[in-house]
Amino acid sequence: MGGPPTHSELIGYWKKINFPNDGQLNKINPWPQKYQWFAFYENGKVQSMMTDEDYDYNSEELATIFKVFSNNQIPDYKLQGQILTITNDQIKDYQELWGVNLFATDLNEFIKKGNLVMTLDNGSGEIVYYRFLTKIE
Repeated sequence: MGGPPTHSELIGYWKKINFPNDGQLNKINPWPQKYQWFAFYENGKVQSMMTDEDYDYNSEELATIFKVFSNNQIPDYKLQGQILTITNDQIKDYQELWGVNLFATDLNEFIKKGNLVMTLDNGSGEIVYYRFLTKIE
């Protein structure tokens, strides 16, 4: 089905894929706004934004939008195999620990080759939040 993304595969802009059963799939929802975009940079920085309305942004538009943040306010990420750790120096002891998988084949009408799944657990190994992303070229 796939495996961990390489650093170069992760770099770029991504959009969250919304599923009809998101509410049943996710036991918690720490990020309740339905539409989400992400940017992973070569320098180990990660940015995100969320809205209640959908937009069809391209990578150039997202680059412009994400430029409004100063570099010292942007969280860091570290990719180690199938584990992606996000930290933020602006928030004491902040850490997100994600499992990541890049799909190598199409699974169904929603999950396609090249999609990224990120899974967040509750600290006890139980997955409580799934985030499926598609890359924006």
